[in-house]
Amino acid sequence: MDFQQQLNNKCEALLHLVKGVQEFYKSTNDKNKSFIETTVGAAIWYLPKTKDLLFTGKISKEAIEKDEKSEDHLFPRKIAAQEILQFDWEDENNPVETLSNLYIQKYGRYNYVSKMENKRLIKFQKSAVFVDPETAYENAGVELVDLDVI
Repeated sequence: MDFQQQLNNKCEALLHLVKGVQEFYKSTNDKNKSFIETTVGAAIWYLPKTKDLLFTGKISKEAIEKDEKSEDHLFPRKIAAQEILQFDWEDENNPVETLSNLYIQKYGRYNYVSKMENKRLIKFQKSAVFVDPETAYENAGVELVDLDVI
């Protein structure tokens, strides 16, 4: 089974989970919402990965200097989960394809950073403060370069 087929199968299963909990999610308290977002975020983490499609080609200078690399998703899983849970999937002609494309183009994309940078990024990737990946990296003092130039 190729990557796209695996991704579509898992996205279909994830959509069934999301649709099953969406109504409750939209009407419940913040603690329950947070729990559901964490759960859906974990499901996003378990979607299939392929470096060819998901790696941005960027690595931090510190990761190069320390000769260590840690994957850092540009888009935090919890925020991705919030978007997926608030999305109106019933309006989509092909929701599986839509979710697969969102994963490939947005939710699954990652850079390489050092382990310390990965930890520093966490506070700038929380829902209350996250604006966009560029701002989070700038605030955490992470400087990215193209991997192919090293």
